[in-house]
Amino acid sequence: MREVIQSLLRLAAADAGHYARTRQRNVALYAVAAVAGLTAYVCLVAAGVLLLARWSDPVLAATFAAAAFAALALVVLAVVAVLNRRDRQWLTERRAVYSNAMVTLSGAALGPKGLALVAAAVMAGLVMGKSFGEGPEADGGPESGPDPRPDA
Repeated sequence: MREVIQSLLRLAAADAGHYARTRQRNVALYAVAAVAGLTAYVCLVAAGVLLLARWSDPVLAATFAAAAFAALALVVLAVVAVLNRRDRQWLTERRAVYSNAMVTLSGAALGPKGLALVAAAVMAGLVMGKSFGEGPEADGGPESGPDPRPDA
């Protein structure tokens, strides 16, 4: 049995090494591809601005390109904001699911008396943490100075 476990550990270590080498290779190649793509993109934008400058005023061409990229940036920011809001909602729902599961499991594992003890300990911890977090400077007197907490 011991030999089987040791061979499985050696196999897992070899697999982890292969995975790490593959990831390093992919990151390096993706970085090269990203630099080449970005260079091509910059050249394409410069060619577009030069083409517009040939047909009209160079300042107008550069202004048009800047406005187009500003509009693109605003659209991307709006999409990111919507996706982040959806992720926050999902995280809130997931926390509620885990909280309910924890209460259910602790109630089943500990029984009613054990659950009451856990609840009492949590409440005591909250009260103790709140009272220990406030020092003599929490009275708001002139010697207390500005509140260092970012949420206050």
